[in-house]
Amino acid sequence: MDTFETIDKATIVNSKGVKYLDFRDTLSPRYAVVWSDIAIGYLALLAVLAGAVYMQMFFNPWFAVTIAIGGLCIGYIVSALHLFIHEASHYHLAPARRQNDILSNIFLGLLVGMDVEFYRTVHFAHHRLLGTATDTERSYFDAISWRYIIESLTGIRVLRVILHRNENIKKNAGSQPGLRIIRQNNTIFAIAAILHLALVSSLLAVGYWQAALVWIVGMGAAFPLFATFRQILEHRSEQALASVDYSRVDHGVVHRMFGEGPVASTLGAAGFNRHLLHHWDPQVSYTRLRDVEAFLRDTTLREDQESRQTTYFKTFAALIRK
Repeated sequence: MDTFETIDKATIVNSKGVKYLDFRDTLSPRYAVVWSDIAIGYLALLAVLAGAVYMQMFFNPWFAVTIAIGGLCIGYIVSALHLFIHEASHYHLAPARRQNDILSNIFLGLLVGMDVEFYRTVHFAHHRLLGTATDTERSYFDAISWRYIIESLTGIRVLRVILHRNENIKKNAGSQPGLRIIRQNNTIFAIAAILHLALVSSLLAVGYWQAALVWIVGMGAAFPLFATFRQILEHRSEQALASVDYSRVDHGVVHRMFGEGPVASTLGAAGFNRHLLHHWDPQVSYTRLRDVEAFLRDTTLREDQESRQTTYFKTFAALIRK
């Protein structure tokens, strides 16, 4: 059986005689779809904040429920929007590269405090080093446990990720270029922090303290939890052991396909629900991965592709049992 790891892309042909590489050349990014998805995400954030204001006005005694559920919703939505920086890192937000990066930093970077060049440096190394002890994106090294959940909710894991990424920026970009990228990212982070502080302060100033707390909980606790949780489900092997330190021992490469349901298309937004295909051919925009999946279903890769089809829930259950 041909597999994604062993097959040469140049040899792939479907039943109609169309070569995969020729087909791929027709797959231009659909920028309108990208920006429509981003806009929906922002509208969802506004809806959650408006809901928190409504709950405070008419159901104030339920404030604990409002803050908990609202915070989870904000974190979930921001984790989905954050994934579009990944699309920007592969230059799929706009036709021109400079325009792509500017738009990414304005509409995505200032939301999550990350410069696209910083993310690109880390992520491209992740493509090269996936499954090894030196992988630059290593959330999947950790098992899902109470410790993992507590560290994610309290910001401990975020601090570790930031420190680890800064080290890897220098390793993968060089010392001087790395320092420039880190300083650039620190600037975006500082501006983002000011904007978040301004939003929270404004909500408090007009008396909407529940909406302010919803935002704080969402950004400070729920967003980091969902972001790291998603990567574990994408790359952690069901045979991985909690007792093994995968920063010293290679974990091995794992890819999955998660389908198109409401959870898969939001927890795995921007094409992360087809993570196998993105890692296999990174130059294809997420707006065309469905086309790639359909094409490969008519090739010798069909069996391997279908064997990796699962859901986030099934993967979570398997990892928890392990």
